[in-house]
Amino acid sequence: MTDLAVLAIGLGGIPLAAILLYYLRGFVLEHREAMWGFLAGVLAFLAVAHAMAAVLVNKSLFGDAPLAIAVAFVGLLVGAGIAWLLLEGPFIRTEPNRILWVAVAFLGLHSFGDGLILGRDFVGGVIPTVQADGVTVTATVAHRFVEGCLVVVPAIWGRLKARPAFALLLVSFASVLAAYIPGAVFSLYGGSLRSLVQVAIPTFLAAMEATLGLLLLVRGFLPIASSNRGTRWPLWTVVGFIAISLVHFFVE
Repeated sequence: MTDLAVLAIGLGGIPLAAILLYYLRGFVLEHREAMWGFLAGVLAFLAVAHAMAAVLVNKSLFGDAPLAIAVAFVGLLVGAGIAWLLLEGPFIRTEPNRILWVAVAFLGLHSFGDGLILGRDFVGGVIPTVQADGVTVTATVAHRFVEGCLVVVPAIWGRLKARPAFALLLVSFASVLAAYIPGAVFSLYGGSLRSLVQVAIPTFLAAMEATLGLLLLVRGFLPIASSNRGTRWPLWTVVGFIAISLVHFFVE
């Protein structure tokens, strides 16, 4: 049986490979429409389509519609509040750093959610239900690598050196901590309370991810992609959205 720790560490470590983009720094800076447009499409899928789909699907699992709406609504507000403070608040002074730190927050939050999904497959049984075939592994690597690019590309744009950028990518290891939460909830709680907590945590986090990613998209990635008034960035955005969608078809 594959150990949960091995899978969680592997899941958390894949985004670190995005630091290799520093060897293509010139290409990244010269092809703004393509790079930022593609990642805008990725972000649109992860934040808006995927995260909100999770919120809506989980609503029926609560068994209590008002509570489900309340959890989702608070999560949406918290995600928007964090993004607003980082993008518009007084804490970060320069524009590149504002976008970079929201991207880091998004990667950490999304990694935490990925860890919860992985840990859920190890709960309640001797044999985990997680798939480890070649297609799934390849799609997972592609998925997580692109998530790392969401941080590295803003870091390159902000003239951050490779070592600090690599340190920021370590936030992806939030998936390791999250992988053990479903098991802990299963052990600590029982009955209806266990079911409620198991649904409420991922719903709240997905709602946070949705609004945080949405503001990052419309305040950061899309304006930069379209800043040269080119005509190719919408095409690249569509390509990024479709590409990450196909990747998720193989993973989920």
